[in-house]
Order: sequence, then C-alpha cells, then structure tokens
Amino acid sequence: MQKFSMALGMRALDARAHAAFRTTVRRGIAALFMMGAAGAFAQDYPTKAIRLVSAHAAGGGADSVARAVSDPLARLLGQPVIVENRPGASTMMAAEYVAKADPDGYTILMATVTTLSINPLLYEQIRYNPIKDFTPIINVASTPFFVGVNAAVPARNVNELIGLARAKPGALNYGSSGNGTSSHLAGELFNDLADVQMTHVPYKATSTRAADLSSGVIQAAFANDLLPFSRSGKVRILAVTSSKRLSAYPEIPTVAEAANLPSYEASVWYGLVAPAGTPPRIVKKLHDAVKTVLAEPAVQQAIMNRLGGEVIGNSPEEFAAQIKADTDKWRRVVTRSKVSIDR
Repeated sequence: MQKFSMALGMRALDARAHAAFRTTVRRGIAALFMMGAAGAFAQDYPTKAIRLVSAHAAGGGADSVARAVSDPLARLLGQPVIVENRPGASTMMAAEYVAKADPDGYTILMATVTTLSINPLLYEQIRYNPIKDFTPIINVASTPFFVGVNAAVPARNVNELIGLARAKPGALNYGSSGNGTSSHLAGELFNDLADVQMTHVPYKATSTRAADLSSGVIQAAFANDLLPFSRSGKVRILAVTSSKRLSAYPEIPTVAEAANLPSYEASVWYGLVAPAGTPPRIVKKLHDAVKTVLAEPAVQQAIMNRLGGEVIGNSPEEFAAQIKADTDKWRRVVTRSKVSIDR
C-alpha cells in the first residue's frame, strides 16, 4: 500500500513537472513570436502616415523646422509626414498629447528647449515628465537670438552695452517673448554673467516687442526676428547668442567673444522625440532618415532662411545629454534671477 501511494505521488510530481515544462515552452514560443513580430514591424516601418506634432502654431519656430524636414523625410521614408499643429500652454499641450500617444513611431513631437528643459523648472503642475515620457530621436536644429539695441542707444558693441548698463543699473530695458521664455532667460543669463542689471519687459506679441524696440520704448532685446529692423536702420544688432558665429552672418560676433564671456550661450533648439517605449529599431530608422535629410543643402538653407538657425543632427544619446545639460544650466539661471510664471 505504501509503495502504491509513493507511485501515485511520483506520477503527480511528474505531471506537475510536465505541465510546468509545457507552460515554459509555450511562454518561450510566445516571446519569440513577439520578438519576431516586433522585428518585422520595425523592418516594415513605416506603413502609413507619420504625424509630426508641432508645439507651435503655423509660422512658429517648431512649425517652421517641422515643415522644412517633413517633405524630404516623407520622400525618404515612402510615407506621408503630416505636420500637426498643437500650440498652447508654452508648448506643453503638444508634449502632453504625444506623451500619451502609442509608442509605435507614428506620432512624434518637434519639441523645443522650452518643452523639455525649461518648462519643468517653472510649472508645478506640468503633466508630462521630460525624461520618462519621451525617447529622444535627434536634435534637428538650433537657432540663437540676436542681441539688438535701438539705433539711438550709444552702444556699437556688446562691451559698450555692458558699460552703459553698469553706469545706470536698471535704466536699460530689454524685451522678451514673455516671462519664463527662452529669450527672457537669455537676457537673465547675460545680466548674470556680465554683472549688469537690465530691466526685463515681457511681451505677449513679438510684433509689439519689435515695434517698441524700433521706436525706442525699450532699449534692447534678445530676439530672433531683428534682422528686418536692422536693415531699416532702426535697430542695431550687436551679437548673436550662439556659441559659434552663424555661417550665414559671419560678420556678427557672438556674445561670448565680443564681451569675453566664454560661458555665455543661449539658443533655442528644436528636436524630435517619440513616446517612451518606442522600439529602438524604429527610433534608429527615424534618426538615420532625419540625419540624411539634414545633410541636404536645401533643408539647411530653409532652416537658415526661416529661423537663422543651423542644423545639428546629433545622436539620440547626445540629444538626451543635451536635454539634461540645458535643464541644469537654466535651473541655475531661474534660481539666481528668481524667474516666476504668473499663474
């Protein structure tokens, strides 16, 4: 009787072992199938239109960059690339929308430095995480600001502007696109590094800011729309805020070289990100395709003509590092200058 019971027990153990083995095999086969399907999906991608979401309205910076690359990218990938404008809430509306999209490579975002590096420092109730919710693809382009003064201001270069600002702290006003914007922070970084105190004047409309600078209501501005006014003689451009001179305007010095402020750099970059969890092979395909597009002279010229910007085309890893570095950089500026947003 005891031998019989032991035999039954062994059979039960064997049955459970076989069942466990079958379950393991089924799971392994399923995993292999899913891996194969994912690989095939990445190889076939794209098989339909890609939505390239712009954080700006038509004509804005992100929109201009998106439209400069969308058509050549569509030709290269063999599928339409549709620019979809979702402006609002300091680019946060578009970011939140893409963060919640399916991570399949068919919804991507043309983000800006404001979207991923500045907004998290200023808004307490931000509804996306710039690191956890997105997968960097490529930094497409960067555009600096021009430092311009009204023609009546007796400053012919940045050093003379610094001298005027030091002589009368707070007397010179500079205009920006609004509290907490990248042009505002560019001015605050200048105040800090040059050890001056120019007074910030925020504008909701860049056209109003440009008109006020031209008429002398404000004395200076950090802006990327000053070239037409400089040609009219109403505004004098002193420098650009990039780390290097622009290839299209090599005669304009950088703030860093003109004022001996080597750490000064303030640019707006426009980069592509996808929802977190997008398969690496799809990210690579998008990266490689955009990098190829950015090598086209016509695309480079379009970005320069529309924004005064230069193409970048770095790797996803380099882009991720840049997002973090800029967050750290602007955090210091926000903290020192006590920048706040009217809520």
